[in-house]
Amino acid sequence: MTKETLFAVLNDLDDAHITQAEAVPPKKRGWRVLAGLAACLAIVVGALFWRGHGAALPLSAASTGITVRYGSPSSTISLSTDLAWLTEEELFTEFDTAIFLGTVTRIDNIVLDFNGSEDYRALAQIQVEKAYRGPYQAGDTVTVLLPCPITEGVWVEDTSVISQLAVGTRGILMPMVYDETSVREQNGAILALRDIADCGLPDGERFAFLETADGLTFARWAYPSIQDAASLEEVGDYILEMTAS
Repeated sequence: MTKETLFAVLNDLDDAHITQAEAVPPKKRGWRVLAGLAACLAIVVGALFWRGHGAALPLSAASTGITVRYGSPSSTISLSTDLAWLTEEELFTEFDTAIFLGTVTRIDNIVLDFNGSEDYRALAQIQVEKAYRGPYQAGDTVTVLLPCPITEGVWVEDTSVISQLAVGTRGILMPMVYDETSVREQNGAILALRDIADCGLPDGERFAFLETADGLTFARWAYPSIQDAASLEEVGDYILEMTAS
């Protein structure tokens, strides 16, 4: 929003409100002024969010026939995935994943439109605290493509762990790092994945360990060696053992 737009919003205040404010005793006038400013800020912030919803993300020439925009599903939907079985060891070797501990600083739901065929995902920004494997270091901010939107009214099979992600969540993630060969083709369209994220989770169940209000959450059935783990520190020690060789 430009400063001119902001001034226009402020100038729309009714003269009657200004006259009423002048009649308020000095001791109460400060509160009225603060309340008025708060209302104006609410209008401005609301306009900013409104303009962001539906805005398109810029894509490179490597992406064709697709648009990506900010937004959530407009109604309740149910999606399914195909979760291939992997052993505990294969979870660390089947995919070339980075592994890091960090905190979620932002989440944006997005709509992928492949020539009219829509898919719903989310982007999470993670502030890295500790790196176990991969190119990222402490202090980096990494954008991770999630396999499902983070919103009510959406149920996606095999994403019960990552669906609990929220701003402020601390956890260990194991995403695949995107390069020029990381593409998704659907309905005649091509998305170069690194146009929208640095990396992405292979699925929403087995590649995240999250601290939640209910304790440590992860796919315990997939990691029998640490199925009783209660802290990220225990998971971190386990990861160091699994990636030592």
